[in-house]
Amino acid sequence: MKKKFLTLFPLVLVIMLVKCKDEKPSNSLQTIIDSTVKTQDSLILLRDTVPQLPLINYKFISFPKQNRYKFLIEEYDTIGAKIILALNRLDERFIRKPDSIVVPDTIINDKLLYSPFPKHLALLVSVKKILLVDQRIQAFAAYEFGNLVNWGPTSTGKKSTPTPNGLFHTNWKSKKTISTDNAEWILKWYFNLENFRGVSLHQYELPGYPASHACVRLLEEDAFWIYNWAEQWILTKDEEFVIAYGTPVIIYGEYNFKGVKPWLLINSEPEKAKVSEDELNEIINNHILTILTRQEERERILNPQMTLQQ
Repeated sequence: MKKKFLTLFPLVLVIMLVKCKDEKPSNSLQTIIDSTVKTQDSLILLRDTVPQLPLINYKFISFPKQNRYKFLIEEYDTIGAKIILALNRLDERFIRKPDSIVVPDTIINDKLLYSPFPKHLALLVSVKKILLVDQRIQAFAAYEFGNLVNWGPTSTGKKSTPTPNGLFHTNWKSKKTISTDNAEWILKWYFNLENFRGVSLHQYELPGYPASHACVRLLEEDAFWIYNWAEQWILTKDEEFVIAYGTPVIIYGEYNFKGVKPWLLINSEPEKAKVSEDELNEIINNHILTILTRQEERERILNPQMTLQQ
C-alpha cells in the first residue's frame, strides 16, 4: 500500500494544484507553490522564497577581558561567534585584544549575508572559479560563474613585507608545510601562488591587521575550504613547464596602516567597509582575457574529447 501511495501522490498533487489554480488561490498559497517549484532547481533559490530578510545593522560592544570567545558563544552561539570573528578579521586567539568589536544585531546561519563583496559579478559569469583578495578590507571572496560562494577574513603582508598585487593561480598544495622564514612556523592547508617567492594562501594567526611575510593568512576553516575547492596547476612530465594553470587569484588594493580599519566603519560609513561591483569590474577587466584563455586551455587538456567533437 505504501508503494502504491507514493506512486499516486504526484498525480494527486497535480490535480490539487490545478484545482487550486482554477479557484484563484490566495497570495499565500501561490507563494508556497512558487517556492516549491523554485527549490527544485537549487537550494540557493530558497533564499529567494523568504518574504524579506531582516535589515542587518551593526554596533560596537565591549565585553569581559577574560574568556571572551566563550562569552561570544554564550551570547551569539557558535555560528554567531564565527561571523563576528570574520567581521573583525580576528581568529579565536586574538579576540581578547581589542577593547570593543563590531557585531551584527541579527544572526542568520548564512555567512554570505555578511559579505563585504557583491553577491554576483556579471563580468565573471563565464569564469568557472576565481578567488579575489582585497588588501584594503583584508578579506577574500570566492566566485563560481559570477556567484559568490564563500568569503572570509585575511591577514596579508605587513608594511615591511607586503603581499604583491596582480594575477596569480593556485599552483601546488600541501596539508602542512614549514615556513622558509622560520622553522617554527607550521603552515596548514597551504596553497602556493608564486612558486619562486613562496607567496601562498594558508592558515595562520589573524590579529586583525596585515601581519604576514607576504603570504595571505586565513582562518583554518577557510584555508581548508580553499584547499579542497581550488584547482592545482598541471605540469609537463619533467615538471619544467606549466601546461595548465590552476584557479585564478587576483590580489589587489592597498591597506592604509595609518587609517581606521575599514571594517570598523561598517556602521558609520558602510561603503568604506565594502567593495563595489564597479571597483571590482575595473580590476578584473585588467585580467579577464588572460583568465578566460587559460581556462579554455585547461579544459582542452583535461577534456581532449570535447575539443575533437567541436
